[in-house]
Amino acid sequence: MIAERAGQSTPCDAGCLRFFPVACIVAGVSYSVLFRQFPLDQLDALAPVVAQTFGLTDYDARTKIRKGWGFLEREATEGDARRIVAAIGDVAGGVTVVDNSQLRTLAEPKVMLRFDAAPNGMMLRLQSPKEPTCQVDWSEISVVAAGRISEDTIARESGGNEKTMGKMMMGLGVFLVTGMPVGLFGDKKKKDAKPVKSSRVITFGRIVTAAGEQFAFGPEHFDFSGLAEKKQMNTAANFRVMLDEWARQAQARVNLGARLLQENKSLTLANYTGLHDFDTELLWLMNAETTAS
Repeated sequence: MIAERAGQSTPCDAGCLRFFPVACIVAGVSYSVLFRQFPLDQLDALAPVVAQTFGLTDYDARTKIRKGWGFLEREATEGDARRIVAAIGDVAGGVTVVDNSQLRTLAEPKVMLRFDAAPNGMMLRLQSPKEPTCQVDWSEISVVAAGRISEDTIARESGGNEKTMGKMMMGLGVFLVTGMPVGLFGDKKKKDAKPVKSSRVITFGRIVTAAGEQFAFGPEHFDFSGLAEKKQMNTAANFRVMLDEWARQAQARVNLGARLLQENKSLTLANYTGLHDFDTELLWLMNAETTAS
């Protein structure tokens, strides 16, 4: 919502929504341009229009759409925003413009270890000793998400073939779910030891409330007892069933990763190259006027 700028009201004050048409775009403000529907579902329709709008090749237009994870532009000027809205038109649902100062933001994720049924929602058991439990009502949940990324790890060779690995995960994997650096790479006394690099694939889930709170977990370190009679025989099945149940109960939007799981497809198909991709998609889901779930 655009209210006042530099102490003066704008022509948009009378009922201008946070998601606004071209007429409400104000000079001197930075804007994000977001697709109204998930663009990767309509890549073939969007690519020619985006290519023409930005003067790109078809390949570069597709790359721009893929890497935006719902965002077409993040720092558009007034003129650019107007031009893009007009150029995209209604193709694949069109785009919407949001004043960057009005973008909903996401809080740092809190790690959860288990959930239990509660009236109108669920009680989360959290990793933090300062906040061991937290009740979340179904009506509060806006997004249910799943992701999978590849993470590089480093070990240092010591005396023989033994490898000493630094503490790479705290609890469920703090780097994964909170963004805190994990690199505690081995013993400082062995800093001359030869580093050995490898990689691993990490799967994780998050729920996001309408207020931007995030609760995250790793399925390999999660207690699925809250599923009760719906609890399955293996972690992968429990992960899928739980996310599907949460999305259904909360009538929440789902990200591409969770949607793939609902369709019994591999999370790898989401092609998240890192947490940045995953977080950008969540930000889009929280801010797009309408989305395809």
